[in-house]
Amino acid sequence: MTAPHLSLWQKLYRIKAHHVLLWVLYFIFWAAVYKHQYTSMLFLLFVISMYFIFNAGTFYSVVYYLIPKYFNTHRYGLFILTFIATILLMSVGLAVTLHLIFKAHDNPYAEFYGPIFMMSLSSNGTVLAALGAVKLFTDKVKGERHLRAVEHQRLESELQYLKAQVNPHFLFNAINSVYFLIKKDPDKASETLIKLSDLLRFQLYDCSDEKIAIEKELEYLQNYIALEKLRKGDKIKVAYAPEGILSGFQIAPFLLIPFLENAFKFVSNSNDKLNEIRFKLSRTDDQLTAVFYNTHDAQPKGPVGGIGLKNVKRRLELLYPNRHTLHIDDTPGTYTVTLTLTL
Repeated sequence: MTAPHLSLWQKLYRIKAHHVLLWVLYFIFWAAVYKHQYTSMLFLLFVISMYFIFNAGTFYSVVYYLIPKYFNTHRYGLFILTFIATILLMSVGLAVTLHLIFKAHDNPYAEFYGPIFMMSLSSNGTVLAALGAVKLFTDKVKGERHLRAVEHQRLESELQYLKAQVNPHFLFNAINSVYFLIKKDPDKASETLIKLSDLLRFQLYDCSDEKIAIEKELEYLQNYIALEKLRKGDKIKVAYAPEGILSGFQIAPFLLIPFLENAFKFVSNSNDKLNEIRFKLSRTDDQLTAVFYNTHDAQPKGPVGGIGLKNVKRRLELLYPNRHTLHIDDTPGTYTVTLTLTL
């Protein structure tokens, strides 16, 4: 199994090269700020190095050890104690180091123990707060990116599941209808077989993208209607009413077909009743509205909807959050679904 290809930036990020860059900038910044207060640049860099050792020690100890070990495991008491001890220890260490350096170079700051300690404490606290905020922000960004990737994978899995849900019963009946048409009307049988082939091709291949052209989705729906009308014959009156410009935009695949499948699935089985299915699709500016209406028995044998409807509701929540409305009106004898999308 080959390792995934990583860009140069990803490789550098993995070995924490951005930390090296950060500390180089740290040296450049403080050298530029204090260059006029020191007669020797070498001495200034040496002092900055001492600050760097204790500032970095404080930051890495707290962020990469204390927080994962105590704070993230909800041992807040131990975290507070070790956090305070680390800050004080590093500040005392920096203060003593600076005192010895200044004393060795006869620097007048060597005699000011209190200010040196407060300066050390302030330095460690400021660097920890600044870099900790950056780390918190980057972790938040990475966490949100991970959640988006998980949601995307979940959506892809659901889409693949929907694609695999080729209704065997519908497929069997469609093939059976084509079989009887071969002798009765070969031309119509050939046309029907092409529609069935187009329908299956769309399910298996044409809807692999997150969004597809509305024209493809409508072609799929029309092929499905044609096959169902062939199966049901004169028992169902189907009306399809497009309104507005239904081209030049994209939607997620398999959003509309579950409602149309339900419309055909739950019509009345009575031979004495003429069923009616209406499918209206309209677009006004950036609003797409789909209305599915069908008649059914006053007391249907099972719940209308099923797994397909549950899946499409989840996909709507993921793909069109706060950009869709779904209204279902189930009355004795009729069933109406109204779906509105903001494109």
